[in-house]
Amino acid sequence: MTLRHFAALMVTISEMVWWTACGAPVVEPQLDHPVNLETVDPSGQEVVFWYQHTRMREEALLELIGDFNRVNAFGIQVKGEYAGKYSDIYNKMVVGLQGGELPELVVAYQNQAQAYYRAGGLVDIRRYMNSPKWGISTEVKNDYVAAFLEQDLVRGIQMGFPPNRSMEVLYYNRDWLDELGYGGPPRTWDAFAEMCRKAKDQPFSRSQTPERSLGFVLDTDASRAATMTFSRGGDFINAELNSYTFNTRELHASLDLMQQLIVEGAAELLSEPYGDTAEFSIGTVLFVLRSSSGLPFVKNGVESGDGFDWRVNSPPFEGDQPVVNVYGASLSVCKTTAEQQLAAWLFVKWFTEPQQQARWVRASNYFPVRKSTAQKLEEYFRENPNYERAYQLLVYGKSEPTVISYEAVRKLVSGAVVEIADGADVSEILAKLESAANELAAEMH
Repeated sequence: MTLRHFAALMVTISEMVWWTACGAPVVEPQLDHPVNLETVDPSGQEVVFWYQHTRMREEALLELIGDFNRVNAFGIQVKGEYAGKYSDIYNKMVVGLQGGELPELVVAYQNQAQAYYRAGGLVDIRRYMNSPKWGISTEVKNDYVAAFLEQDLVRGIQMGFPPNRSMEVLYYNRDWLDELGYGGPPRTWDAFAEMCRKAKDQPFSRSQTPERSLGFVLDTDASRAATMTFSRGGDFINAELNSYTFNTRELHASLDLMQQLIVEGAAELLSEPYGDTAEFSIGTVLFVLRSSSGLPFVKNGVESGDGFDWRVNSPPFEGDQPVVNVYGASLSVCKTTAEQQLAAWLFVKWFTEPQQQARWVRASNYFPVRKSTAQKLEEYFRENPNYERAYQLLVYGKSEPTVISYEAVRKLVSGAVVEIADGADVSEILAKLESAANELAAEMH
């Protein structure tokens, strides 16, 4: 399937969000005639919360939810429900917006939240944030990382509220780099490529599979491509947020380098989910480019094997300072009743208080959204120096596009990465990608 045909397909799927059960297109929702928020009573309300967490994170989240249910003064009961992966939740919300059931609270990336809001399914959280009775003070608001809040602020509408964030970091095998003659991680992409080539020819001494030795495994996820582009000073979208910019020097250089390394046998395209981290853990792959939220999984993987000194750093970069890709889904309040909406907001507000944030950090390894949370994490920093190193990189953060079409465009980017990894002409593919992405964006505008 060509990029153009895929774009057409994604437009057809995405248009489902804009249609109500009676078949009429949904336009930007009109402002409601709200009740006086200061007089709303949230007592006794039940809030259904759709999330994507599993395993230890789900256990910790449910424990926090249970604590909120016990301690809140209004008898609010939050009911957490695992609703699948992000894509599954998106599909369920699409169905719900066409007349099905909606939760009171849902996890959503910024572009997903815009689709829900445009279909009339979300409320603007600013009203709750600014409420004299239920909101947050100026002092408290200043304690939130401003860039995190701004990720969910679209055209003056607060479509979500951040519970946590992650970033893309470079995982590296410090012991292997020492064996290769390097004193630290690569500062530039040229140095990265040189190290990958050496790793191909000189397997790690403690590798469990010395017959297979690679510098890097390339994941096709759009966030990997965005990370490489950002690190070179580029972007995926223009400053006005109305045109995708894929046919650029920065993305071309990034994917051309990946193509070269694959041809040389120093890198490969990812063949199975998280195969790169699995091979990193047994000393087969020198570098991994992935989310910081994977730190505990890498730690467990390395420790379950022979063990070696591994660390994280910013991705290689051009210019005077690094640029890291910071992202994360937020919590959006669905349009239900005034009482349920307020109850949902009160849970979100409680969840992002430093005490709860510190607990969530320890369980999830995400970054907190309140700056003062760091004061409660000093011991955690000492026990997890790689987490602290990544935390210190937050000041260099940059976000991927938050426009509504990016959900579909990400898939176009992944397809382009596969074609280039398979040997296609980089310039030709990026030109097609940019054209297809902007056609798709125009259809969804």
